Amino acid sequence: MKAGKLFLILVLLGFNTSLIFAQGYKIKVKVKGLAEKDTLLLAHRFADKLYADDTTLVDKSGSGTFSNKKDLDGGIYVVIVPALQKRYFEFLMDKSTQFSIETDTTDFIANIKASGSDENKIFFDWQRSMASLEKTMKAASEKMKEFSDKKMTDSLKAWQEKGTAIDNDRKAFWEKIKKDNPASLLAKVLNVLTPVEIPKPNFPENAKKDSLVRLFQYVYNKDHYWDNVDFSDDRLLRTPFIESKMKDFFKNIVLTVPDSLTKESIKVCELARKNKFFFQYAVIYTTNYFETSQIMGMDRVFVNLADKYYLAKQCWWADSTLLAKMGERVAKIKPNMLGELAPDLKMEDNNGVMHQLRYVKADYTVLVFWEPSCGHCKKEIPKLYEYYKTVRDKGVEVFAVYTQNEVGEWKKFIEEHGIDWINVYDKYHFTNFRNLYDIYSTPVVYILDKNKKIIAKRIGVEQIEKFLEFERNKGKK
Repeated sequence: MKAGKLFLILVLLGFNTSLIFAQGYKIKVKVKGLAEKDTLLLAHRFADKLYADDTTLVDKSGSGTFSNKKDLDGGIYVVIVPALQKRYFEFLMDKSTQFSIETDTTDFIANIKASGSDENKIFFDWQRSMASLEKTMKAASEKMKEFSDKKMTDSLKAWQEKGTAIDNDRKAFWEKIKKDNPASLLAKVLNVLTPVEIPKPNFPENAKKDSLVRLFQYVYNKDHYWDNVDFSDDRLLRTPFIESKMKDFFKNIVLTVPDSLTKESIKVCELARKNKFFFQYAVIYTTNYFETSQIMGMDRVFVNLADKYYLAKQCWWADSTLLAKMGERVAKIKPNMLGELAPDLKMEDNNGVMHQLRYVKADYTVLVFWEPSCGHCKKEIPKLYEYYKTVRDKGVEVFAVYTQNEVGEWKKFIEEHGIDWINVYDKYHFTNFRNLYDIYSTPVVYILDKNKKIIAKRIGVEQIEKFLEFERNKGKK
């Protein structure tokens, strides 16, 4: 055989092989009850959002086809029907890439069926079963409430037993699916949805069991919360269940303490290293969650995570621009985190006298950044001054920083409202206060203790009084 022909055959074999392994997808969908040329949209779930993948028009029978040579990643997909107020039904992209789905507009779940996809046959059976069990359990719950209100103990017990039996049927059904199809996406999803079983603790007879049992249950559930999640399978990211589990874990399971939250966040990210996309998701989710948290002090968790992953260059998806922005954000937050010594400020007041923050003698110092042209400041600063007049002789001082340089308007506002706390501004731009205290809007309030450590930040004026009352009462205990 000539070399040229051999080369040609090898090229053709390679071409044919690529066709075999890059089949793409072809999903035929029939929805009875749709009008000709109605649109169907195909989208996939990722966390708590939907992302569009394809679109098709249906014929007279309500049939349309989604197809492309490009593969679809495994996960839960959605067919949306815009003509029906964007109603939709779900299916799985798993092993099968070419199959058919048929349903009816009267009831998507009750009438849905698949051909050419065993995993979707099981998935649709599971959906129907769960819908039926939900109705049965709802009826049982209503009966339990009714007999509980009437204090009918025997009837209540009977319905409680029925409710337990319904849930046992559900568990058995799930376990059969997981046993018969252990590698399937549905089995992995059911594992995620299955709570960790907490064993019974073995405590000494003389122990105070109630409190110990609750503590044991909390710690065990926290420590084993992720046991049923297969972090090596990124198909789970294209479902809504990982996102909801993350939200539940950080909102309801872990104590709202920066050290604990940092530890648990790192644990999740390290578990997720089994898959590069899972790791990416876990790091992005946790850093964003704590950077945007409305709970005071959570920015420390963000800084810890950013330092460990982004700034240590462990994030393969982060380019130089993102890393620079992350580094800049961390640099602005680090100096003003709770528990840190407040960066010192030396500024001139409205009469030309110098004042230094560290030398303000007070049990508590309210450090406020403001400007009279700010509409919110115009309302809040007078409110703060009215409160200040009631506590100025009780160990509270205000160090008020004007953030601009047009002193005329500032002095006029101070005089009109009779504000006689420490009013200062950065006349020569020496202090770098904007970066030290992360000032990008006004007003911004910090509260410092007598040692000038930051004990509160970015709280509203109306919260200052309650916070200081809490701090004083805490000190008396």
